[in-house]
Amino acid sequence: MKMIWALLPILISIQAFGSQLIIRVGEEPPVTLTHDNIITQFEPSSFATSLPWYPDIKEFTGFKVSELLNQLEIDDAFSVSFIALNDYAASSQIADINKYEPIIAYQVDGKKMRVREKGPYWLLFNLDKYPETNNAVFHSQMVWQIDEIMIHRRQDVDENEL
Repeated sequence: MKMIWALLPILISIQAFGSQLIIRVGEEPPVTLTHDNIITQFEPSSFATSLPWYPDIKEFTGFKVSELLNQLEIDDAFSVSFIALNDYAASSQIADINKYEPIIAYQVDGKKMRVREKGPYWLLFNLDKYPETNNAVFHSQMVWQIDEIMIHRRQDVDENEL
C-alpha cells in the first residue's frame, strides 16, 4: 500500500504533462502546446485508415504537420523529428510531409488518445489513401506517444548532410 501512495504523485504528474507537446525550432526558445491549445489553434483533420498495429480500420483526428509549420511561419524546414516519451525518434522529410499530409493524431474513433493507447499524440500517414506509404520506411516514421517535435531548418543543416 505504501508503494501505491509513493507512486501516485508520479503517475499524476505523468498524466498531467502527458498532454503537452514541446516544439523546438533551432536555437529558439521551445514552444509548449497543451491539448486545449492544439484543439483551439489548429483545424482538425480526420481520416480513416488501416494500420499494421490494429486489425480494423480506425478513424483518426488530429492536425496536419504542414499546418503546424504554417502556424509557426516556417517555410524553410528541411525535416521534422518526432520524439516519443520513451525517447524513440524518427524524422520525416518536408517533401513527404507536403505530399502525404500526415497528421499528429490526438483522437482515435472519436476518443482522446491516452498514453497506453499510443497517445497522447501519434504521427500518422493515411496508408489507405497513399498505399505507397504502407511500408517499413513510413511505418518507422509513425511515432506514437509523441511529446516533442523538432523542426530542422535548412539554415541549421550542415551542407555535408544534404
